[in-house]
This record gives sequence, structure tokens and C-alpha cells, in this order.
Amino acid sequence: MKFILSCVALGALCTATFSGTAMATEPQVVSLNAYLDHARDTGTLNGNVLVADRGKVILRRAVGYADATRKVPLSLSDRFDIGSIAKEFDVVGILMLAQEHKLSLSDPVSRFIPDLPSWSKSVTINDLLHYTSGLPDIDWNTVNNDADAFRNLRALEKLDFPPRTHYAYNNNNTFLRRRIIEKVSGMGFNDFVRSRVFPKAKVTDAVIDPVEGTPRVARGFSANLTQDTLKVYLSGWPALTVDDLFHWSNCITMFCLITPESTRQILASPDPKRQTGLGHGEMDGDRLVKHVHDGNDHNFEALLMVFPAKGRTIILMTSQNRNDVYAIADAINGILDAPKGQSVLIQAHGAK
Repeated sequence: MKFILSCVALGALCTATFSGTAMATEPQVVSLNAYLDHARDTGTLNGNVLVADRGKVILRRAVGYADATRKVPLSLSDRFDIGSIAKEFDVVGILMLAQEHKLSLSDPVSRFIPDLPSWSKSVTINDLLHYTSGLPDIDWNTVNNDADAFRNLRALEKLDFPPRTHYAYNNNNTFLRRRIIEKVSGMGFNDFVRSRVFPKAKVTDAVIDPVEGTPRVARGFSANLTQDTLKVYLSGWPALTVDDLFHWSNCITMFCLITPESTRQILASPDPKRQTGLGHGEMDGDRLVKHVHDGNDHNFEALLMVFPAKGRTIILMTSQNRNDVYAIADAINGILDAPKGQSVLIQAHGAK
């Protein structure tokens, strides 16, 4: 087996060439590692990576440092803030309760939280799942905890638009989904996820709402090495390892918690550019064809990209946000899809 990687002028372009008679994935893994090394060396990537192809995990790597001191290497056991990808847990929780006939997606929010203003009678659970509620975004200048968020919603006199007439992605929808789960299940949202969601999904090492001192939590930091604080503004945010996010994505693909019908309900959108609570996805009958979700929070950025027909999953968890996760994923897909013997040109920032 022969592998060539050449980079020009600080890595403006990289050329990867595969040849020989080795196993199909062997040169690809060599190429993936060389590309990730290059991304690390050029400052494009600081984070953990998992790549599966043809149903088999072919690469798991920790690349870079666990905090702004740049003295502690990242470990595959480190848990990462995955931003909006964490919203999948409350979305799945809502759909689980709907399957149990404990709620209906057409139910108004007022059925479960009766002390909200009259607008809650027109906003349905389905609106919360698809961000068509008309709710404004969280006012982060006045919200430091769940109680503050509730106070602002109780004081909200008017929605930004009538429900189902427009789309506005924001965290008030997420906040209310979690509160409805609590009302219906009779337990705190974090307890619901730990007891009813994690076990079936084989998520074994996650931590919810990490704070200063929580072990094995990667710390986000900026290009000038300013480290993010760990503060819980709104509750209910699981931080995961790459292995646990892989288990979770497999659960979604294999319908281990919600049925194909429920999955279609959440992925259905009149505009493919709109995100739902599961991000973006496509189904063919009862098969999931694509599942893509990104998330960011301060200097954290994460990407989950799944193509079940190829048995392919790409997970990127980064803690020094360079807005490059899609470019890195494009490069990884380019390496995996290139025929043996064909060169792949990869720009330094990751584009193919």
C-alpha cells in the first residue's frame, strides 16, 4: 500500500493519493489521519472526531487540547458541549410521550402550562418542535436561569407572528418542550433523560449541565486563549463523548426510542432549509436516508452527519470555534468517496 500527502504553502492545498492492494479502508484511514494532523497543525481543528463507514468505526481521535492552557491533551473520554444537537433529547422525549398517548402534538401549550398568557392557547407542541410558534428568542440579558425564562414568558404579551405562519429558530421553544416533558412525566427533565432516554440509546458516560469542577469536560477557548466559563443559564444540556453521540445517532437511525412514523413527523418540514428539533433529515418510507445536525455554544461547535445507506457517520466535537465543521466533514467525505488511485485535493480549511 502506498500513500502520498503533499501540502503547499502552509497547507493551502493538500493532495492525497491512494494506490495498492490493501483493504479498501486502510489507505483512507491513513489519509484521514494525515488530514486531521494537517488541520491540527494549521489551527483549524481542536476537538474529538469519530468516523464510521460501511457500518464500522474506522477512526476515533482526540486532536488538540482540553483547555486554554494548552497543557492537557484532549482525551476520547472528554465530554463536549454539543450546542443545539442536545435539543434532540427533548424532541425525542416529547415524541416518546406522544407514542404513549400521554400528549398529542396538536395539544396547545396551555394544556400543560396553564399560567402562561393567552398566546399559549394557540401555540401547539408541534410548533415548538418545528420553531413555528412565533415565540421570540430568549433575552440573554435578563435570563440567568429557568426561573428568569419563565418570568419573561409569563410577561410576554404578544408573539412575534401568529403560529404556523413563519419560522424562527430559538431556545424558548426548547425551554417549553423540556417543561412539558416535566409536567407530563412527573419528573425533572434531566432525570427523565437519564432514566428513560440514555439507557435505551446506550449513552453511558454523558453529563447534563456540567459546571466548574465537573471532571472530563472539554473547555472551550478562543483564538487568543480566552477560556469560556461553565455556567448553566438554562437547564437540560447533555455533554457527550464522541462514542456516546455515536450511540445516540445509531439509536435515531435504528428507531430504538421513537418509531419511523414519529421520526417522519419531526423531520417533515415545508422548507428543507428549516431546522426541526432533529436538525435536517430525509426519510424514504420507513428508512432514514440522512440525518445532519450542527450545534454551537460560545467556542464550542459540533456536527453530526449520518448517511445510513453508506453506513457512514461523521462526528466532530470542537472546542475552539473556527466555523469549519462542515468544511472538515466535506473533506472527510471526499477522502472516503474517492476511488483508489485517485487524488483528492483538500484545501487547508477543509473544503474539497
